[in-house]
This record gives sequence, C-alpha cells and structure tokens, in this order.
Amino acid sequence: MCWYFLGCCIGLVVPWYFYIDHVTESIVNEQWDIPSVVYARPLELYQNKNISPQALMFELDALGYIQVSGTPKLGQYQKYQNSFDIYTKGFNFADGVTVPKRVKLTLSNGVVEALSPAIYRLEPKVIGHFFSAGLENRQPIRVTEIPDTMVQGLQAVEDRTFSEHHGVSWLGILRAAIKNMMAGEVIQGGSTITQQLVKNKLQYNQNSLLRKLHEAFAATLLESKLDKAAILEMYFNEIYWGQDGKVSIHGVVEAASYYFAKPVKRLNIADQALLVGIIKGPSWYNPFKQAKRALERRNLVLKTWLDTGVINQAQWQSSSQQPLGLSQHRRLRADYEDYMDVVKRQIRSQFSQSDLKQKGLKIFTFLDPYIQYKTTQTAMKTNDWLSSDVESAIVVSGAQNAELLALTGSKNGQSHYNRALLAKRQIGSLIKPLVYLAGLEQLAGFSFQSELSDSALSLKTNDGHVWQPKNWDQKSWGKITASQALIHSRNQATVGLGLKIGLDRFVQYLTQLGLNINRSHHPSLFLGAIDLTPFEVHHLYGLFSSRGKNQQVYAVNYITQSDGKLLSQSQQVRQKQPKTANIDQVNQALHAITTEGTAKKITQQFNLPQPMFGKTGTTNKGRDSWFSGFNQDLLVTVWVGRDDNQPTPYSGSSGALILWSHLFMNL
Repeated sequence: MCWYFLGCCIGLVVPWYFYIDHVTESIVNEQWDIPSVVYARPLELYQNKNISPQALMFELDALGYIQVSGTPKLGQYQKYQNSFDIYTKGFNFADGVTVPKRVKLTLSNGVVEALSPAIYRLEPKVIGHFFSAGLENRQPIRVTEIPDTMVQGLQAVEDRTFSEHHGVSWLGILRAAIKNMMAGEVIQGGSTITQQLVKNKLQYNQNSLLRKLHEAFAATLLESKLDKAAILEMYFNEIYWGQDGKVSIHGVVEAASYYFAKPVKRLNIADQALLVGIIKGPSWYNPFKQAKRALERRNLVLKTWLDTGVINQAQWQSSSQQPLGLSQHRRLRADYEDYMDVVKRQIRSQFSQSDLKQKGLKIFTFLDPYIQYKTTQTAMKTNDWLSSDVESAIVVSGAQNAELLALTGSKNGQSHYNRALLAKRQIGSLIKPLVYLAGLEQLAGFSFQSELSDSALSLKTNDGHVWQPKNWDQKSWGKITASQALIHSRNQATVGLGLKIGLDRFVQYLTQLGLNINRSHHPSLFLGAIDLTPFEVHHLYGLFSSRGKNQQVYAVNYITQSDGKLLSQSQQVRQKQPKTANIDQVNQALHAITTEGTAKKITQQFNLPQPMFGKTGTTNKGRDSWFSGFNQDLLVTVWVGRDDNQPTPYSGSSGALILWSHLFMNL
C-alpha cells in the first residue's frame, strides 16, 4: 500500500515539477513583443519661424508639458504675454541627442522674434504603434535606470522581505491567512513580488488552492534561475498599469508616459508613489477616473515609505502635499488613425508585420499635430457649414516639400472608412489644369494667350453615341483665350483643346506624371470623368504647388532601430517633370481663379491673404464637390459628397471651398 501511495505521489509530482520547470524556463527566456512607435514631426524652433502662440501652446500641451506660473522645471513651461520659458525634456534623434534645457522665446505677429538657444528641436509626439495581437504597449528598461526610491518603495509596499525569501514568504502567507480568517473574507494577500510576477505571466483568473501552489512552486524555482535584481527588472517591465482604450499599458516606461508624459528617470517621488500605488488595482485606483481614491492611495504609499525609511520627513511632507500632477495631453488627442493608414501603406514594402510588432522600430513621420487637430475639427464642422447628409475628406501637405502634414477621412471621429484614401470619385474640373499643362507641353505654339473656341460641340464616340458637352451656365462664349477658359472653367473650350492634344496622348501624358488610370477612350476624360481618391488628387496638385519638383506626397520621413540607428529614409520618386515656365503659366490662372474665377469667395468672402492658388471641381448634379488649393506654405485638398453617390446642392465653390477656406482661416 505504501509503495502504491509513493508511486502515485511520484507519478503526480514528477510531471508537475517538469511542467513548472518548463513554465519558469519560458519566463526566463521570454522575449517581449516590442511595438514599433510612430512619431509626429518634431517641432523645430528658430528665429523667424512662423508659429502662433496658440499652435505653440497646443504642441506643448500635446507633449504633456504643464503650464506653471513660476520658474519651470523639467517638462513645464511658463507663458507671459507672447514670451515662453520652456524646460524641455530632450530626445534621442537619429542625428544625435537633444538634451533637456531651458528654451526662451518671444513671438511677434505669429513669428519667432527672439530665441535662446538660437535653434532647438522639441521631442516628437507619439501618434501610434504597431502592436502584437495582444495589444500590449511596453518599452523595456534596466532596473538601474529606475530611481532608487521607486525600486526600494516597491519592495516596501509589495514585499518587505523580498531580499530575504526564496520566492515565497511563508510568514507573510500565514499572517495574511490569519487576518482573512478573522475578517471572514479575503482582505490581504501574502504573495511576494516573485509570485506576483509569476501570476502576471501565467494570467491565472481564479484564486484557487491549486493556483496558489503553482505560484509558490514556480516562484521558488524562478528564484533559483534569476537573481533579485533580474526579478525586479522583469517585474517593472511586465506588470500591468492600466488601459488606454483597447491597449494594455505594461511596464513602468509606458506607465510614466501614459500618466505623466515623462521618462522614468524624471519621475518625482510623488509620481513614483502614485504608480506603485496603482499596481494594487489599476482600475480601482485609476487617477483619471478616481482622482480622490488615487490620491489617498498615493499618500498611503508615501506614509509607508516614510515609516520604512525609503524617504525622509521633508520628502514626505513635500510629496504628500503635491497634486496628482497628471498630464492632460491625452485629452488633446487628435484623430491620427486616418494618417496612420498612409503610414502603413508606405512602409508595407520595406518591413514585415513581425518586424514592426517585435523589433521596436521608431518611425518618424511628417505629421503636424496642430494642423492635424485643426483639420479634424474642420471636417467635424461639415454639418455646421453645409448639411448633415454629406461627408468630407481633407488632405494637407507642405506646398513646396510634399510632406504630408495632416489627413482626415471623415467628418465623424467614429468612422472607420477613410475616404481620403479609399473613396474613388469623379474629379470633374480638377483635371482641367492638367489639360492646359499638356497643351503647353505638347502643342507647338500654344500659350495661355492662344484663342480657343468656347462653342457647341457634337462628338461621335467609339460606342456610336453622340456626346455634346455643355458649360455649367449653359452658355457659349465664343472665342476666348486659353487663360480665360481655365479661369472660368469653360467645358467646351477645354474639350476643344483636349481634342487638339488627342485623347491617347493625354492619357499617356497623365501616365508619365505618375497617374495610373483606366485607359479611357471617351473625351469626357478632358472634363474629369475619371475616378480618383482625394489623396491621389492631392498628388496631382502637388505638381503645381511645388512648381514641378514633387509628384509624390510622403507621410514617413525616416525609420530607425530602437537604438536610433537609421534604417530607411524617404526619397522623392521622379516622374516626368514638366517645364517650370509651363507650370508657372498654369499657376497664374490658378491664382486668378481665386480672385475672379470660380473660387473668388476666397478673397471676396473669406478675405484670405494673397496670393492663393486653386481649382474647384464639380460633377453632375453636385455628386462631388472639390477644391484643391495652396499658398506658398500649404497645399490642401477637400472633397465633399454623399457616400451613396446621390446628388447634393453643392458645387466646388459652395461645398468643398467652404471647408477649405475655414481651415486656412484657422491655421
């Protein structure tokens, strides 16, 4: 009988031992999925830079800087009238480290008038991640990089005998059991830091005796394989600190960033105490939702630190009187998802999904947080300026450099349909500048002073039908110059010019410019009978805003490894480059459109500063309303229409142009 009993024990214990050994070995050798981080562009400050006080304050608030009335400390700024005193945080860029320092600047009429030092680059804002399937946000850190008070303070709160036990504190378990029996319920746990780490790794959901035995056995084995410092380091990198939407906040680095917008080494004692206190119940002590409860918990932690000698009396008094000091930068969050769609497209050919989810790449984009915020706000007000049954999409880039600054694919922040990238719609008269540019490039002797006939046309198409293009006002103006025809968007004159170029030659010309279109054999192509997305239209108008230099708009600037080593940098793809003189002729007409043509509301109603350039576009019965326009700094393309492609009462000038003008007024 004894042998039988012994055999049963061996038969159960031995497999159990090998199972627990396998579990602890997997913990020791685990490699975390480190998400790739996507950044906005860093704000560069220098004398004569154009930036408004509102834009600068938005940027600072978005980065988690706190406005104070006295001398700023790290991560704070002081504002007096139009002067700013900023204590920056520093950042590790690919071309070198920007160290924290005091930056003082004065703005005058939206321009940096004085700056010390002469040039400075703020850290970029995080706008997205590429996560693993578990949606865990984590950036590992060495235990030696964590403040000593936080390391010692964790042990004082969670496991005072951590340095003495071998994974399990039997005295602690006994003490907790007695208190629980006296209370008649579970009010205290006896788990050590090592046991908590095991529990977090194994993700047990039930408080059973078997689970406790698993934890205790695994914790004991784990301490035979790792030293105390390694266990603490793993704990600080593993533990759960809260939830940001669908994304789990794991590790002290992300917790410090999420709650305080600070690196770990810059956390003060009050910050450290709050984070250590949150561990007990990230939801229960969520400082954003339960500020009073979180403050009481933080102060309890501080008192424990005082009693155990982690901090002194002066530190306790100072820290316990401080407010929570939470960063408010997440309340200013703009919608970056639509922009991230472009980022995903542009890096898909360079990196695999596994690389993006596990290698901790740093992806630096051209996104401007303030412009993105204003773009999103403009789209959200579509119903205020137009009607509730139409949607909108807006694309913004640098006029000269093809850097994608902002993109919004819907007026609704909850929409998951990115119209800027996915909605292919007829572009109408937006194609006309390309018809006239092709005429300048391919027809000998043609100029904008050449005469065109704005007269009735009757064309027999390849399918045997007769096509008769009409002007928007149902009138024909007869003989007019090419310049007048483009400025006033005359359909009949434009088709006449297109026929001189030839449909096949025009299609070939568009292809050389990098526009991939279906081989249309209908002359309505000259009037924009072609389906393009707002993003594709934006590429075309970048040709005019940059005077032929740029034909592709980019979201990604460069990509580095986690250590800052450069991996990849964007480069402009060169297509056929039109002559600058020809583009300048078209641009003269695009400018006149904003003063006397279909976009004259820009100057007559909105009184926007000149010079402005642009072109309206309208398709049959207002199904699509377009405006793509620019000044020397920004190129903006706006589309307005219904998702079901039903008619609307809007033309390019009464629909898209309204949103475009309001956006320019607020930048």
